[in-house]
Formats: sequence, C-alpha cells, structure tokens
Amino acid sequence: MRDLEGVMDHHERLFPAWEAGGVDGLVMGPPVFNAADLLPGVRSREKGTAPIPAFIPNPEVYRRFGVKAPETVAVPGDRRALLEKTFQAAKDRGWTVWIFQPHTGMGPGGDGHMLADEETRLAICARMVDTFEQFPMVDGGIMDGPEWGYEIDPNHMGSRSYIFNDLPDTIVPACRALGYDYDALVAAKDRLFDTLHSLTPSRVKLHAGGGFVGSTQLFGSDPDLTAWFRFRVEALTSFFKAVREDVASGMSRPIKLGVGPRSAAFAPLCGYDFEALAKFMDVLLPKHYFWHRGFDGLVGTVCRYVETLVSWNEGLGDERALKVVESLFGLNLPGIKSRSDLESALTPEFFEDVAQEETRRALAVVNDSDRIVPWLEAGRSPHDGDPMSAGHLRLLLENAQEAGLQRFLYHHQGNLTSGEWTVISEICGERWDPLNSDYVPSDRHVL
Repeated sequence: MRDLEGVMDHHERLFPAWEAGGVDGLVMGPPVFNAADLLPGVRSREKGTAPIPAFIPNPEVYRRFGVKAPETVAVPGDRRALLEKTFQAAKDRGWTVWIFQPHTGMGPGGDGHMLADEETRLAICARMVDTFEQFPMVDGGIMDGPEWGYEIDPNHMGSRSYIFNDLPDTIVPACRALGYDYDALVAAKDRLFDTLHSLTPSRVKLHAGGGFVGSTQLFGSDPDLTAWFRFRVEALTSFFKAVREDVASGMSRPIKLGVGPRSAAFAPLCGYDFEALAKFMDVLLPKHYFWHRGFDGLVGTVCRYVETLVSWNEGLGDERALKVVESLFGLNLPGIKSRSDLESALTPEFFEDVAQEETRRALAVVNDSDRIVPWLEAGRSPHDGDPMSAGHLRLLLENAQEAGLQRFLYHHQGNLTSGEWTVISEICGERWDPLNSDYVPSDRHVL
C-alpha cells in the first residue's frame, strides 16, 4: 500500500511468516516506486517528489484504445526486476496476486467528469491493461473508487466526500445517457439540503423509525430525490461495467477485477449496488471500517452526521439526530443515545449486531463467499481515526466469521501491530511467536 519497497526488499523474510499466519493472497500497489530520497513508507506527495512508475508504458496498448499514452519516465531496472521477483515468489506459494489501483499513472484522458467522459474511462482502461500485461503473473486488480460522496459535514477533510458537491455540470452527459433530468436532480439535492436544515424534534419523532414510508415522509416525499439516489447507483454501475468490458476486451488473457465499496449500510448512498456489481465484478471488498474520527470509519461518519444535524437544527438533540441517521442507513448502534456514547461504541454488542449484519448483507449477493473480501483495519491510527485495539479486531473477525466470512484483506501491512498480527495469525493460521520468529510487524503510521 503505497510502499512497494517495504514488501519487495524483504519479501523472502516476510512471505514465510505471513503464510504461517494464514495469508494466501497479496495485494500490492499502486504500481509506483518511492523516489530515492524518501524514507520507507512515506508517500511521495508528502515530500513534494513524484513517485516513479513501475514500468515504461507500451504505446501500442494506448493506440488500441485511442487515447494518449502517459509520459515515459525512466524506471530503475533493479526495482522493476525485484517487483517481478516479489510477485512471482507470491505466486510460487500458491497465493493470488492483485495490484491495487492498476490505473495509476494513466494518460491525460478527457476534460469531463470521470463517470461521464468516455475518453477518461478509456484512458483508465488502457493503463489497467498495460499494467496487467506488464506483469503476467498477476491475477487481477482492485479499484478503490470512484464513488459518490456520503458525508454531510462540509468541512470534513476539506470537503472530502461531501454529498452536496456531487452534481457538477460535467455530469450532465451521464444524466442524459441514463435518461435523467439534470436540473430536476440538482433541485432535489438542494431540497434535501434545505430539509436537513429544517428538521424538528416532533417531525423526527413522528416519521423516524416508520420504515420506508416514514423515512420517505421525513425527507419530503420527493420523487426527484429518489431519482437522484437511483441515478447515483446507475451511473456508478454503468461505469464499472464499462470498465470491466473494456479491460476484458483489451487483454490477451483472462484477468480478474475487484472494487472496494463502503460497507453495506453506506454503499447505496455512495452509488454501490452490491447485487448489480456482483454480476460482473469478480470480487467485492466492502470496507469493514468501524473506528471513530479520522475518515471512512462507520462510527466517525455517524458522529459527523449527528453533530452536523444538531448544528443545523436548533433543539434537535443527539438522540433525534441519531434517529435520522438510522432512517437513512438502517443502522441501529446498540446502547448509543448520544455523541458521548459513540466514544465507547465498539462494545461486544456492537460487533455482534453491526459487524455481523454488515457482513451478512454483503455475503447475500454471492453464492461463493470467497468473492466477498472486506478491507479491515485497526491499530493505532486507522485512516487517522481513533485507535482500534487487537481486542476490537478479534471481536470483528470472530463476528464476521460467525456471519459466514471466510477471508479478508488487511489494510495495510505498514500499520500492522504485533497485537493485531497475534490475533490474525491465531484465527487464520499458526499463532505468531515473537520469541522464535525473525518477523516483527512494521507498526508505522502510514496513511
């Protein structure tokens, strides 16, 4: 994860230890090398130095797709050779090998919105095909996005994933292609913004918890709002389906693709339809992220919704704001009545209720449980969030397993602590013995 060197340079020591702990697959990427002056594990952009692509582009691939090839940058031959050796060493162990964000380093694409611009999509696909053809031992690639926003706090992470920024005029072509009235969707978005600023305790008490019909009333019985949510799903599904087809048509061999949506509760708002995606994507990797604060954690997102709604609506209060969140996402957090309660939300009951339900919902769309491989993270600062202990990770894994989960993808090895590896190895393989192993988890802080 943004540190190929951390694995490449030590793979002969890492892989036996990981395999003993239950690892049977490897995801590495994006396919770039750290610039020579960077410390291991520090992202290039944090020091103002561009990373080095892992390969020189093959111009023929981009000609076939009718797009411009990315700029050619000299690639250190020893780094490229070591990356290939690392991939092959994993394959020799019988592992599956995937590249994360295989479109990294793509050419310029078009000027439109990613979900509406054919030239941009073809540039993405060309780069993915080039990446896969450069590394024939690789089984597939995982895309992390694009997706629609899901946060209502306009100040979170510099408006990161802010839902009310989601209808720029560059998306008009996608609206037309899918049969939607762009102006009507914008108006519905604005009405939702107004509705979320005009909630009263009595209105929430009347409609929240009233199922589909009550929630519809709570948010204005607005058919164009329903259309906006439907458009978000159809636009994202169409994009990923086109990528799947374009990549398959450009490959000289079969290749697998996976995509990483947010967990089941938030996925539809982000535009992810698990059932539709499972029809053409090989693997879905829902984000089983449950921490508070930081970004992308379930508890943190719930808290931001509550504090934002309370700030927008005088007299609403935490408990009523939580009811609004429950109406939106179907989440019922055990024992949570206020923002203060969210500070200690990660109880055994939380994992038994929420982690199991989020797992069951994802598994419901596939007949083969191996096609659901959630991202998991815990440790000292997951996604800049509050710590999740090894005990929390154990509760998460045990409850996900109880719900039917067979495997997961840990994000990422640079942040892995000794406590987490002890839990993972005990559940998935042979319990790690630090006194008789030359492997110690990295335990760094890398975003």
